[in-house]
Amino acid sequence: TKRTFATNAMAYALLPTLKSLLFERADAGDIQTCVVLCEVMEVIPMQQQTMNNAQQQGAKTTIPGLDYMLVREWYLSYIELLQQMCLFSHATDLIRHCRDPEVGKLNQQSTTIHESCPVCYKPLPTNTGSSSLRACKSCRQRVGLCFLCHEPVKGMFVWCPGCGHGGHLEHALEWFSAHEVCPTGCGHKCNFVQHSSASSFPRTTSLMK
Repeated sequence: TKRTFATNAMAYALLPTLKSLLFERADAGDIQTCVVLCEVMEVIPMQQQTMNNAQQQGAKTTIPGLDYMLVREWYLSYIELLQQMCLFSHATDLIRHCRDPEVGKLNQQSTTIHESCPVCYKPLPTNTGSSSLRACKSCRQRVGLCFLCHEPVKGMFVWCPGCGHGGHLEHALEWFSAHEVCPTGCGHKCNFVQHSSASSFPRTTSLMK
């Protein structure tokens, strides 16, 4: 049948040629082409996403003779290259859509958020307790308070990346719909909301000046 013929053509003509091309580009240091071909040809089978560590040791690609661990090394090397070039969004997209579960874990392992005090700008320790009890060890000022109501923010906290001040989302929307300057008196023009369209929140334009 036509389907059997197409399958035989893939097995005896296209796949060996593709494997040779992958090895050739890998030897030349062209990891990008290797990963692109693996993505287009779906070299990593769909069921690999549900495998545990023991099952991954004997995992196979859709190309006979192409080692699964070698393909993983191509992906990891290319992701590292993208990150070195500051192409973080592209690296994240590749990690998210990769069928290799070990590659997919990178987004969960390497996501880190660092905080600094909005008063003295010193780094804050990791939050280990209630946000209402947090204080900066350098200046002893309480952190995590809304810049308008001065109450602890327990829900979504929004802040200006220019001056570091922030608070409740609804309070920020209300204030910056009529003002441009930070309500703390620091004098910074936060521009959280464009007067022409409030749907653009959050946004700051002061860093571009």
